[in-house]
Amino acid sequence: MEKQIPLRTQQIFRIEQFAKGNDPQLAALYFQFGRYLLISSSQPGGQPATLQGLWNDQLYPPWDSKYTVNINTEMNYWPSEVTNMSEMSEPLIQMIRELSETGKQTARDMYGAQGWVLHHNTDIWRMNGPIDGSYWGMWPMGGAWLCQHLWEKYEYNGNKNISSQYIPR
Repeated sequence: MEKQIPLRTQQIFRIEQFAKGNDPQLAALYFQFGRYLLISSSQPGGQPATLQGLWNDQLYPPWDSKYTVNINTEMNYWPSEVTNMSEMSEPLIQMIRELSETGKQTARDMYGAQGWVLHHNTDIWRMNGPIDGSYWGMWPMGGAWLCQHLWEKYEYNGNKNISSQYIPR
């Protein structure tokens, strides 16, 4: 009778082997897991994926289950175009359009500027002013970071009207 190796030990061994470059199947599995997370947490007609995704079961989740747009929200969507799942980014693209509308007033009031602005966090109501701590809350580059997704969408589908479809004039 063969001795059974505990699952935890097997997992540690697999990670150690991957670190040595000996497990390309783990990279493929991880890649497919990323696709699964995006498919299951971001569907056309719904809300974009948060860090907690659809699996949040807390009334007061970490980071209030908001969209942290200084990298976290963007990271959720990095695979959407390169994995041929463009439709999974539709909720994010819709949120960018909505934020470009709500951010006009914030740009005028806070900066005396035309265009729109988004600070480091937003939520389902598309707030865009500085919130939470002043150190990171005053970061006004969220809109610019999110617009990188519009550019990537254009690069993959060639639609030259993408900016006029999603960004108000």
